[in-house]
Formats: sequence, structure tokens, C-alpha cells
Amino acid sequence: MKRHNNCHRHRYGLLAVLALVNLLPSVALAACPSPGQWWQEEQPLASSDLLPTVAQQQVVLLGEQHDEIAHHRWQLHTLAGLHALRDDLVIGLEMLPRSAQPTLDAWLAGELDTDAMLEQTQWDEAWGFDSALYMPILEFARMANIPLVALNIAPDLRQRLVNDGWEHVPADERHAMQPPQPASVSYRSRLTEVFNQHAMGDDPEALERFIQAQLTWDTAMAQRLAEATQGGALAVGLIGLGHVTYNEGIAYQLKAFGVNDTVSLLPWEMSDCTLPDPTLADVIYILADE
Repeated sequence: MKRHNNCHRHRYGLLAVLALVNLLPSVALAACPSPGQWWQEEQPLASSDLLPTVAQQQVVLLGEQHDEIAHHRWQLHTLAGLHALRDDLVIGLEMLPRSAQPTLDAWLAGELDTDAMLEQTQWDEAWGFDSALYMPILEFARMANIPLVALNIAPDLRQRLVNDGWEHVPADERHAMQPPQPASVSYRSRLTEVFNQHAMGDDPEALERFIQAQLTWDTAMAQRLAEATQGGALAVGLIGLGHVTYNEGIAYQLKAFGVNDTVSLLPWEMSDCTLPDPTLADVIYILADE
């Protein structure tokens, strides 16, 4: 998949995604789950039972590894299933910062073609992963007239908040965001493992910046998802795995915004007939081998 040199801007989140996946404990089963099945607490669950329940939440988090096309196919199919149950669906995109919102709105309204949308949102610079991975989802949203919401903040703002401190960034320059809730002990421990795995040095200040960057990213997206639920809409976020696992990233920060009805869904590639730790996500979906 195409990547761009600016991907170092996402190093905190990407390292967290890849390393957290490698650290996940697994559960051996007597009978292997089949592709196309949902699993919850080590038991299969029918789509007809799951999706109506999920559709009654305030926020749904669809985790992804950004460069895995199978994850995006699963996201699209899940979005279609949820939209069949909820006309007031909103799709939140980690991929773009808030500054891209007017362009997204214009594209949805048919005022821009796709090339212009990608250019004006600076997709390559803002995200760095091939837009072709996401276009089926975006085209579905435009076809069905589903609002798209840019969830992220610009990397330079994230760096200011982490390096200078929230109190030194005026509220109007940080989208009225409030500081994140402190990381739980277990989340902090996992992020510390990620930091240590990547040989970033024995630097407590660097570790703290790493953790604060992740928390800032989490709360920025939580704020936008919470705003999207106002009026009773169902907000579905397309989010990197590192922000979703164990419900300690975005889901944890959402509670500070009064959003408690959140469900996390993750795709899972089977290996040796094992499932992940049941607390990894509320429900997982079994993908077929590519």
C-alpha cells in the first residue's frame, strides 16, 4: 500500500496499534470460529441479534489496522448493516483533521469531485495511507447521504498541547477541547510497553510525551464523536486499533463527555484457532484468510 514520507506524524498512534496487537493474549478454543461470525465472550453471535443492539448505542467504534483492506471491507459491510437500522447514522473519520470538514461537506453535497476533495483535504499529507482503501466507504456515505465528520486535530496542534501544555494553548486555538482524563493504570502500562518495545530510550520525559500524545489523540476524537451524537444520532467512528482496544482509549474519554453507551467492534484474523482476550473489545468479527 502507498505511504508517504509524512507518516512519521502518526508514529505514536501507529506504534501503539502495531505493538498492542502483538501484545494481545489469546484464548484457545475447542472448535474454530468460522469466517463471517461475530464472537462475544467466546460465544458466536448472529448478526440479526447483534446489530439491532449495537444500533441502539450512542457511539460505535470500528477498529482498523490502517493498511489492511479486509478491515475496510468489514467496516463498510458493518456500516451498511447499521444504516439499515438507523437513518440518523453519522460516520466519523480519524483520517482527517477538523479543517477538512467544509471540504467533506461540499463533496457530500456534490459540489466537488473526488480528486478535488482529496486535494483540498490534503489527504496524502494529513493521513498518508492510500485513499483507495477508504473510497468505497466514502462513496457509500455520499450515495446514502450519510454525514461524514472529520475527527482528528492537526499534528502541530497535538504537538503544542503535548509539548507546551494545555494551559498555554488558548481554548479557541484548541477547538475548545479540555485536557484528557488521565490514562488508566492498565492503559498506561500497555503504552509504556509500546514505548519500550521501540527502543525510544530510557527517558521518562519522552515516555510521558508519548502517553500524553495518545491521550490527546483519544480525547480529540472523543469530543467530535460526542458532538455527533447530539440530537440522538448514532456516531460510528473508523478508528485505529490502538485507540479502541480494551475500551481504554476513546471509549474511556467519551465518558467525560457524558457518552456511556459505547460499543467497540474489531476485526480478527484467526491463527491456530485462537481468539483474543475477551476484554479486547465488546465484540469481534472473524475475517477470512486473504
